[in-house]
Amino acid sequence: MRLQYGRYQGRTAETLLLRAPDYAVWVMRHQPEGRLAQYFRDLITAFDARPINQPCQACGAAATRAAALPDRSDLYFFCDDCALYPNAAPEGAAQNLRTLADFVSHVERTARRRPVARLRAFVRRMAQAKGLPRRITEPAAEAFFAGEIM
Repeated sequence: MRLQYGRYQGRTAETLLLRAPDYAVWVMRHQPEGRLAQYFRDLITAFDARPINQPCQACGAAATRAAALPDRSDLYFFCDDCALYPNAAPEGAAQNLRTLADFVSHVERTARRRPVARLRAFVRRMAQAKGLPRRITEPAAEAFFAGEIM
């Protein structure tokens, strides 16, 4: 779906979700019944359903989730049996980031500086871990959501 109006006129929703997820969140919160909001929800469902193509950083098995530290944009990938902090995580650390909603919640709870940039970095890194190329072009974004890129 190509946007017909506003700041992102001419861009596809697929590209926007990967490059500016904060805009998708804004649309879903401010126009929840709109066609674009529903399309973003469908894209997010597809995004969340894609498996992570990274090994667990602790044991090497297939990763199923990401972990993040407060005020950092790095992601660490783990399986369900391993953890970044096996005993007790520091305050603000998230160890069960699986969905885009998890990333939004983590950023809203912990980002003191530049929350938009942090959310964008998290989504980009998670998308790359799920098979998206480093360069996000419209054809790559559409192929990613269509399941053509693994």
